[in-house]
Amino acid sequence: MSAGCLACGGSSLRLVHHLTGKGDARIVACEACTLVQLETRPTPAELEALYAGGYFEGVGKDAGYEAYSNQEAEYFATFDDDLRRIGEFLPGGTVLDVGCGYGYFVRRALAAGYDAYGIDLSAEGIQEAEKHAPGRFFRGTLGEVDSLAGRRFDVLFASHLIEHITEPAHFLATCVDHLTEEGLLVLVTPNVESWLARISGPRWVSFKIPEHVAYYSPRTMRRLLDDAGLEVVVTDPAYQFYRLPFLMSRIRELIRPVDRLLPGFENWPWLRQRTLRVTSGSMRVLARPRSTAEASG
Repeated sequence: MSAGCLACGGSSLRLVHHLTGKGDARIVACEACTLVQLETRPTPAELEALYAGGYFEGVGKDAGYEAYSNQEAEYFATFDDDLRRIGEFLPGGTVLDVGCGYGYFVRRALAAGYDAYGIDLSAEGIQEAEKHAPGRFFRGTLGEVDSLAGRRFDVLFASHLIEHITEPAHFLATCVDHLTEEGLLVLVTPNVESWLARISGPRWVSFKIPEHVAYYSPRTMRRLLDDAGLEVVVTDPAYQFYRLPFLMSRIRELIRPVDRLLPGFENWPWLRQRTLRVTSGSMRVLARPRSTAEASG
């Protein structure tokens, strides 16, 4: 499904990358607002099939996760890092994790003292999440779950979700509807202007086709949030925790074919479980609804 710019609707798009090794996909940039996006986007039916089953376990490197459950400890550490940053602005209150997967963030938020809940389109994800925090998860999309109608949260957390969204303006408007007046929206998403994206070129790990349909920069994200009535509080580099073998597998993909010259030291017994905090080429954006006075001015 081809269309204009996801953010501004512009029709003038220039080619940025031609990913011949990933389904012959074309990555384009809007001449008007500079948003980078997938030129031919998947249909709703194709996306539904993608997330229907196996998405979290074994789909592969280009879509979904290879073994999401095997990285529980790493996700816990990553989300603890996010929660420390959130706590600087809101140390408590209600939280909704939008795109919660297996509920790892919800579990860490509960441990940190928040009243936390999660929502996800994946039945597989919700089923797994319910095993550890029953009664705190909803299946569906934000704005379409009756149980959440009219409910507002102090924090909406959406990690690596907005790049999947084909109607980002509608998504953000729905987020605003579910935020308290002083609430905080936290988005973590690949930064197309990060140094990792720049040096990786068409091999950038975040070019996951067809699930990632948009690639934001701090500028395009700020514009999108501003249009939704949200004011950016802070934009940080996003960090993630990875075990060394997983990290090295990504590095080897990036430098192929010379990766054969690297010894497989990451599989040595005393290094196999080593966890590192590294930049993921993503950004973490914290935003709040603008006040009525600011919006009218």
